[in-house]
Amino acid sequence: MKVSELYGKKAVSTDGKRGYVLSLNAAGGKIESIVLADENEREFTVDVQNILSVGEEIVFEDRESAQRAAKPIRLGRAGFDERGKFLGFLEELTLKGFKLSKAKIGKKNYPADGVVWGDVIIVGRTRMLKCDVLKDGKVILKKGTVIDEETMSAALEAGEYVQTTLKSL
Repeated sequence: MKVSELYGKKAVSTDGKRGYVLSLNAAGGKIESIVLADENEREFTVDVQNILSVGEEIVFEDRESAQRAAKPIRLGRAGFDERGKFLGFLEELTLKGFKLSKAKIGKKNYPADGVVWGDVIIVGRTRMLKCDVLKDGKVILKKGTVIDEETMSAALEAGEYVQTTLKSL
């Protein structure tokens, strides 16, 4: 592909933001970002790592909107369930890569995708085990464990998928 083919090319984000290519920014012998203009001629920049495909149009992920929507996460903030019950304070977060997987609030872990971050932390409704899951007299999963993909895969490996499901109702 030649650079001249990119100038004026239409671009669209995964969120529907539209524009066209004005210029390219390079450093160290490679393209780092593209400069686009929207329908009101307002310029914005897209990092090349956020470009998903180049064809008739350039399709990119709108990271700028995601960054504006991001909220600061601070340990020690109060956590509540969706009914307003105090759960404890945010003690720790578990990451897989740079994706949040678990939030430890009080003494319990909650799936991070069910948590809303703000001045306080709101935990959405989660299913938990109402009693221990046992196999051959040994505790496989403890009472109060949140039912998520990881828990269910552990139950499946242990051969106690049905017992785990029933004890979460």
